[in-house]
Amino acid sequence: MYRYVPNRMVVCLVMLLFSLDLLCINLSLHLATSVSFYYGWMPTLQEGIFSLPVMFILFSLIWFVSAQLFHLYREDVVGRLESMFRSTLRTAVTTLLLTGVILFLNTSVISSFKALAVLFGFLSGYLLLSRLFMTYVYTVLPRRFNWVKKVAVIGAGAHIDSVVSLFDQQQMFYQVDTISYDDDDELLSKEETVLKFKQYFEAVSKDGIHDVFLVTSPEMYQYSEDLVSAADHQCVQLNFVPSMVANITYTNKDTTQINLPIFQSRGESMSTMPNRLKKRFMDILISGCVILFILSWLVPLIGLIIKLESPGPIFFKQLRSGRNNKPFYCFKFRSMVVNNDANKTQASLGDKRITSIGNFLRKSSLDEFPQFINVFLGQMSIVGPRPHMLSHTEYYGSLINRYMVRQFVKPGITGWAQVSGYRGETKDPMLMAKRVEHDIEYMHNWSAMFDFKIICLTVINVIRGEKNAY
Repeated sequence: MYRYVPNRMVVCLVMLLFSLDLLCINLSLHLATSVSFYYGWMPTLQEGIFSLPVMFILFSLIWFVSAQLFHLYREDVVGRLESMFRSTLRTAVTTLLLTGVILFLNTSVISSFKALAVLFGFLSGYLLLSRLFMTYVYTVLPRRFNWVKKVAVIGAGAHIDSVVSLFDQQQMFYQVDTISYDDDDELLSKEETVLKFKQYFEAVSKDGIHDVFLVTSPEMYQYSEDLVSAADHQCVQLNFVPSMVANITYTNKDTTQINLPIFQSRGESMSTMPNRLKKRFMDILISGCVILFILSWLVPLIGLIIKLESPGPIFFKQLRSGRNNKPFYCFKFRSMVVNNDANKTQASLGDKRITSIGNFLRKSSLDEFPQFINVFLGQMSIVGPRPHMLSHTEYYGSLINRYMVRQFVKPGITGWAQVSGYRGETKDPMLMAKRVEHDIEYMHNWSAMFDFKIICLTVINVIRGEKNAY
């Protein structure tokens, strides 16, 4: 059973809801205690069992423990308005009941009832306004700002309706494209079938869709390896949905998440939205610090030396292959004289195009530092597969099996392949194959600690010096 994560919109809603609640439930308590103190319904800070700061801590703790108990901030709950309303009501009732117990311990019964009634009024007002606001966010903003996730459902016409209906239940977060074929098409030869699906995957990829659900019969599984390979080449995540169960499952209208019985072609840990957000947070934090505290003085210094040694720009920017094979301009300090072969030919040992300052920059890896700007802009990550020139991606994509799998994630300034010795020029296709092998290993085993290990190894290699850094 596989729970399909909707998109970054749901994660953003979780973060927004959590932040609003954290701020406003404490504001509600502050207003309630101020009114209660003014009318003498609550003791001063020096009286009673619990001081005011302790009450604030207890109130927040009760709220968030109750929210955890009723899954208020879980993605599948926030993903549906009805579920979020239900969890909010249960959390609020539990919080008020337990807070009432604390008030009874802290003051008289009558005063406690009055203070609790005031707190109920302020908290109810906040929850009503905040959930009205969230309703507006759910129903208007996703379509207006195109925050929906695009997916494709492919299959025989008789089998895909039930799968599409699951996405329709959360239509505010999804845009579903369907590709339907006749049942008789499954009688085509293997070559004809694979070619047909290659055309399907190419079409959806050009339309910006990278998640495909293939509703298929058992006869189609004999082609699964070829279909996965064809999907990988287009940076498409392929999910096989057995047609037998697609038509008989998930008739419960109260479902709060999309569950599909599928065989998933790729299951990298970085494919989940929480892990991607965790990695993005660290990328922004580190790259922001590097830009502010290092590049702010390093760019003028190195830029002046580059300008004095040879005419041309300070930065060398080149189109490279990014996530989902989307090209972007990768920045480096210019280490060569301006030449027409920079976008076609890799630097090699003893390359006469490399300037004196360029040789130092390459040996010390300082030429890569402007890529922290790419990281801050969201085009790259600190750690990931190195971005290749577009010509190399096209060439090796057709030559090396699973090469395009590395394009499922953002490229990095450093990577597992680089610290494992596969850095620099790759004249031998076997060297590129080993680099791809390490990149895929990194994707399958990603963790924050794995990234930290690679960063530490990168620093050690820079200090020690690398023979392939030229």
